[in-house]
Amino acid sequence: MQIWDTAGQEKYRSIAPIYYREAKIALCVYDITSQRSYDVMKKWVEELQANGPKDIVLAVVGNKIDRCD
Repeated sequence: MQIWDTAGQEKYRSIAPIYYREAKIALCVYDITSQRSYDVMKKWVEELQANGPKDIVLAVVGNKIDRCD
């Protein structure tokens, strides 16, 4: 198993297909206290749905649930 963490950074978008080319599962994690983080995560989900393997399993995970912000 390999785990790649791009932290949603745009600088990785051009090489992202290398990461997910043969992926079976993708976790798209966002910060529940940040609308921007959610918006960026949605773009990654769209990218995976459009260009990732057709049988990839996508899971969306909200982190920082313990925060009260």
